[in-house]
Amino acid sequence: MSKRIRISLANKCQLLFGLGVVLIVTAALFVVAMRMNHLAEEGPRQRARDLAALWVSGHIELVEEVGSPEARGNPEVEAGLRVEVLTAIEAAARAEEDPFLRSAFEHFDSAEDTSEYFAPGPMRNRNRSYEYVRAVRLSEMGDRDPVTQPVDSEEPNSDPVEKLILIQLVDEQASRQRTQNWIYLIAAGLTAGLFAIAAFWFITTRLVLSPVRVLRGYAEKVSGGDLNIRSDINTGDEFEQLSDMFNAMLDTVRSTQDRLTSANKSLDLKLGELAESNVALYEANQIKGEFLANVSHELRTPLNSIIGFAEVLQETLANSEAPQAEKHNRYASNIILSSRRLLDLINDLLDLAKIEAGRAELRLATVSVKDTAEGLANLIRPQAEKRGVSIKIKVQPNLPAAETDAGKLQQILFNFLSNAIKFSPAEGTVTLSAEVGEQHVGKGVARLRMSVKDEGPGIAPEDQQRVFEKFSQVDSSETREHGGTGLGLTISKELALLLGGEIHLDSAPGEGATFTLTIPLIYQPPSAPLMPEA
Repeated sequence: MSKRIRISLANKCQLLFGLGVVLIVTAALFVVAMRMNHLAEEGPRQRARDLAALWVSGHIELVEEVGSPEARGNPEVEAGLRVEVLTAIEAAARAEEDPFLRSAFEHFDSAEDTSEYFAPGPMRNRNRSYEYVRAVRLSEMGDRDPVTQPVDSEEPNSDPVEKLILIQLVDEQASRQRTQNWIYLIAAGLTAGLFAIAAFWFITTRLVLSPVRVLRGYAEKVSGGDLNIRSDINTGDEFEQLSDMFNAMLDTVRSTQDRLTSANKSLDLKLGELAESNVALYEANQIKGEFLANVSHELRTPLNSIIGFAEVLQETLANSEAPQAEKHNRYASNIILSSRRLLDLINDLLDLAKIEAGRAELRLATVSVKDTAEGLANLIRPQAEKRGVSIKIKVQPNLPAAETDAGKLQQILFNFLSNAIKFSPAEGTVTLSAEVGEQHVGKGVARLRMSVKDEGPGIAPEDQQRVFEKFSQVDSSETREHGGTGLGLTISKELALLLGGEIHLDSAPGEGATFTLTIPLIYQPPSAPLMPEA
């Protein structure tokens, strides 16, 4: 599509005003020209009318032919005048071959009160000729001999046409006057048009376009960034009001710009403070991670010793027959259980600290998905049997091996299985499944989906994001039924990101929960968000 041609306002005004002036002057002069042509033709008409009236009144006798002896020396005839007096019968006979006479008869027959007919004739010697017919009716004949009416009619005519005076004349003065009229009209039209165009040009340029150009110049300077300029137009009309509104707009823009500049300076200061705070927080987080890693490492050694000595003490008390042996054996079991819980907490803190400190390392290897699933099921089955929960494995046939970190994969799935067993009711079932995700076909890399489904109470949609937060559980009351630190799913989330995968949670109250881990079969660096929004 071609771009439209743009015309400036000045050119539009000049073109439109000029066209309007030309049309108005042309229309006005056309009316004058028609009137002047009518007046130019009125001269020959009046001459012919006067000549015919003299004959009717009997003051003169008209010649019949221009070239007759009576016409010689007659200036009217020699100037191009031809007069004929025809009876009605002769005129009717000639009308069959003469269109002018035929039109005259039709004109007379249409109105009895009409006695003359006038029309321009052909050009003669570069001059316009005119033809005039005067009908002499019976009432005008006077002492002249009447003739018989040539045309019969159903009703007798009370005042029939007796004779026709046919006058043909060439009026050089009328032709010359018409030519002069056109010359004067054209000259007057050109003069009036030029003066009108000049007047309109002056009016539009001085009164309309000049203030517009001034405003456009101010607008160009403002668009260039000069907000200190002000419009100064004193025309006392709408342009002055527009100039005042333009200045008010500039004042508002300048005030707004000043406020924005002040706000930007304030924001820059706050951004600097936030940047310093972020650096301090990052350093504090690094120190915290290193502290947790060191402290957790130092705590594990004495805890392992406590657990070892408690197990030895428990074995010794199991073979003892002392009266207090059973009580002491129960104490040793409590020491071992509490120490193992504390050791699990320390291990979780250590893993989380390593991940946040960026010290987690990947050990990629080829992992059999089927063997991994069966090994995890066998490892956690004793825990499940204590709660009366059964473990079910569903692995897709001919599932290919995955290239990933086997330890971290097992840790994520073990956390899923531990939570599923913890929240499943007695005689419930926990299902561990593995398959190649169909929804990822076409993305270039096949992805492995491993999910753990339980038959627990489920998780409400508003709580599904909270379960992945640190030290957070759905039931956070002090009397909650299930224990735990709330770090298992957080660690699983971070580990899934390290493996280049993501975790999905599908759950509803009363329908259990399904945790799904999706990772590439061939390891790729993480690029997707870890936990998509539900």
